[in-house]
Amino acid sequence: MKGPGYFRDENRFVEVDGATLAGTLTLPTTDGPWPVTLLIGGTFSDLRDADADPRRFPGAPKRGMYAILARGLAKAGIASFRFDRRGAGESTGEFGVERAEEVADAGAVWRWVRSLPECNGKAAMLGHSAGAYVLCRVALEVAQPDAAVLQGALYRTIAELLEYNYRLVRNYLGLGDSQVAWVKEQSPKAYEDAMMMDATVKAIENREPVAVAEVDGETITRDLSSLRYDLDLPPEDQFRHLAAPTLVLHASEDLNVPVEDAFNTVRALWAAGNRDVELRILPAGNHSFQIDSDDYETRVQEKITAHNFARPFDPLYPAVVIDYLERRLT
Repeated sequence: MKGPGYFRDENRFVEVDGATLAGTLTLPTTDGPWPVTLLIGGTFSDLRDADADPRRFPGAPKRGMYAILARGLAKAGIASFRFDRRGAGESTGEFGVERAEEVADAGAVWRWVRSLPECNGKAAMLGHSAGAYVLCRVALEVAQPDAAVLQGALYRTIAELLEYNYRLVRNYLGLGDSQVAWVKEQSPKAYEDAMMMDATVKAIENREPVAVAEVDGETITRDLSSLRYDLDLPPEDQFRHLAAPTLVLHASEDLNVPVEDAFNTVRALWAAGNRDVELRILPAGNHSFQIDSDDYETRVQEKITAHNFARPFDPLYPAVVIDYLERRLT
């Protein structure tokens, strides 16, 4: 498959344990080989372009973040690979695996990327949101990259993360009956999660496998077993495994992971001896570096429904990433 003059996309397949992962290798049209960057998606980036799987967020717009980034990197002379998660898109296997399998899959892809004949020996990793966590585990378990980019990385505990997100919805519910009715209609799960916030946080802190709470006279249960990996290996402890030159990138208006986490991430990298760290805070973007509405209600509603994925990207994104990787790899 060809691109508009400065890049070309090729479908590639990576065999991993129990599945075949499908992805796109985006190559410059200049003479190769080239440096290659592996793009690792976050929690709702099930598909290669950092889009949500329709099973997770029905009707969510496609944001295409990684497609835009890959083409910009190609223009700068850097190849990249992005892939559909296990069981999503064109990849085979069971959808929605736990973190250990996600790390193992990303590790297998990282080995594959580093062995590509198109790679000139320099390889970077970029992880967005939970993908930044996976990146650090892969750097420890497989091999360090020549450069790393942590986008919207989580530093705080899982309990603190959930409380931050659930409280946003709970505060919105507190505005009045019309807001309660809207959330119940648009996302019953978001409503239940917000109402269960205290029970969920307490269950996590007590390492209980489920959270149980009464919501509007009904007993609601949440299975917390999928959090076990992240609780045993807390996000704040993972940055010490990353020894490569690193860009920590965050947005000031992030409603998923507070911008304060970026500063703590830098401190953790420094404390572990990694002093080759750059920090960039984009002045207006959300968790995906897209510009949310100025209207509070619209902003919260679009976060709940994931319709903020259709918002325009911050003018500085992805240029700030491309500039960093170009300086580090070429």
